[in-house]
Amino acid sequence: MKRIWNLALGTAVLCTALLCGCALSGTTAPDSAAPTDPLTGQELQYPGERTAAVVIDNAASSTTQWGIGSASVVLEALTESGQPTSLCLAYPSVSAMPTVGPVTLGQDLYWRLLSGQEVLPIQRGAGQFARNYLDYYNLRAVDALEVGRNAFSCDDVWSGAPLWHTSGGEVASVLGSLNLSGALGDHGSSASSSASTAEDSSAISALPALLPQAKEPRLPEPGSRDAEQVQINFAPQSTTGFAYDAASGTYGMLRADGTAQLDANTGAQAQFDNLLVLYSASSLRDDGTTLDYDLSLGGGVWLNGSQLWHITWTQGTDSTFAFYDADGRPLSIRTGRSYIALVSSVTGQELTVLDSAGQNVLN
Repeated sequence: MKRIWNLALGTAVLCTALLCGCALSGTTAPDSAAPTDPLTGQELQYPGERTAAVVIDNAASSTTQWGIGSASVVLEALTESGQPTSLCLAYPSVSAMPTVGPVTLGQDLYWRLLSGQEVLPIQRGAGQFARNYLDYYNLRAVDALEVGRNAFSCDDVWSGAPLWHTSGGEVASVLGSLNLSGALGDHGSSASSSASTAEDSSAISALPALLPQAKEPRLPEPGSRDAEQVQINFAPQSTTGFAYDAASGTYGMLRADGTAQLDANTGAQAQFDNLLVLYSASSLRDDGTTLDYDLSLGGGVWLNGSQLWHITWTQGTDSTFAFYDADGRPLSIRTGRSYIALVSSVTGQELTVLDSAGQNVLN
């Protein structure tokens, strides 16, 4: 398998783009002036509402996962050395959130990535760094350890239940008591402070997208036209795979043992239009366990429709991320549901992408 460290190459490509006069705000213009969903780039169905995101357990023993198949974006990263990854499920609104779980520790990495979308964090406790992040930015999470059975349920002893779950309706029922709101601008964020009223449509449409997306973007030649199987090895106990399904044009999510990763709400396999594997430098924090990621710049790959593109990513202005192709030109990806993995060679993580003949297309 190919070790996934391309940060130096990505930096060189981005520097070339800058020397050629490419602005860092180089996301392409949207298909129309109409506001689009900040998570998928598709039609906006929840105007004026904050993104809701919940962190769920992804250990090998966690075979029951609710909501993974309907999340607009799924984030995955190794946030604690020696521990399995967790998944962050992001929805365009609290009201769009079905039953989700098993809810686990909040992670500041996920809240940082979704800060531009005015994320409403949903978690079951948090480590010191995640608590510090929320305190510093005066954010408040809907936390199972605080609200208990008022918004969370479990099928076992409450004090140690591994399958705590909640839903959009349950979360909405406690927002008032927590002095929180699912509406944009009702929590003191600077992103919406310029809005004079809640009905200001310009403020709603100004909410930045997470990804630079377009319905029919102009794309360069892919690095591979036959990227069928994907495996991301985060750690010995954490491997996530995908298999391309030509009938649906999506990538089906697989567990470490190769079986389909199912949504317990529907019994169906989680499917994604876009796979983004973003390389990022990481380092151990002061506690010697928690990993911190550099979110300023890196290389990566984007997969869509069985094709693969090598990309460079950095912080955007019109979107949280800005992408560049292998020649340093601004790149928009196709609209739809996305899985995003942050990976780092510092922790020995590896990416494998196989074609239909079983050959590694990254070699």
